[in-house]
Amino acid sequence: MAFCNRCGSPVPAGANFCQVCGAPLAGAVGAPGTPYAGSPAGSLGAAQLPVPFQVPPSLPPPIPAPPDLPFHPQDGEVFYRVIIPNRRLLWRLMVAGILSGLAFLVILIPLGAAFLSTGVSVTLLYLIVAFLFALFAVVVVASVFYALLAFGKYRYWVTNHRTVGRRGVIGFSIDSIPLETISDVVVQRSIADRIFGLASVWVQPFGGSSFGGYGAAQYRFGTMGGTNSFLGMTPPEASDVQKLIFQLRDIRRRETGRLI
Repeated sequence: MAFCNRCGSPVPAGANFCQVCGAPLAGAVGAPGTPYAGSPAGSLGAAQLPVPFQVPPSLPPPIPAPPDLPFHPQDGEVFYRVIIPNRRLLWRLMVAGILSGLAFLVILIPLGAAFLSTGVSVTLLYLIVAFLFALFAVVVVASVFYALLAFGKYRYWVTNHRTVGRRGVIGFSIDSIPLETISDVVVQRSIADRIFGLASVWVQPFGGSSFGGYGAAQYRFGTMGGTNSFLGMTPPEASDVQKLIFQLRDIRRRETGRLI
């Protein structure tokens, strides 16, 4: 009988990967009849159970479950990361709304010029300019209030079962993606992100969309299709979260044996 050199499970003849932990078996299993070197007594007797799968040393230790969760943890769910967006995301949200207001004004300028060419009075001209400035001021104030409300809603959690994201303005919505269904994790940085020193992590499930938009739409809605978006992180933090999700996904797939 041959055994896996990582977890000690018996493996069938001719297998290339362990059916328990998924470790490659090339050069890692002894010839039939060779005892498993990792067993406490130097051999794996019939009554001994295989050594359980060992978590990779690079995986960070789990953390206590946060007390203010907006969702119910699953049975056996362990938390590894609670992510609070960087405060620069607040300014990024404000700027996105203000730029949207400026874009609206730029569209109105040619229309206003065409209207003035018809020969309107100076009084009406002042009223039009005052209206445009008042409209822009309303957009700025609304952008500030929106940024303050939305920033407080953004929270992200990474567990040994899934990734969870919360977003909203008045209320909130929850996006939850099981780890075994994740096909890719992408770190994205738009031009505005680079200006503010931010990055986003997009978690793409099988069959889900991976694009989340740019500019104001990216930070207003934060999600597209079945994608879980983590916004407002620093680039090093985004890379760490990407690596953590990949590690937990691989472990979860070995535990469940499922991809979807």
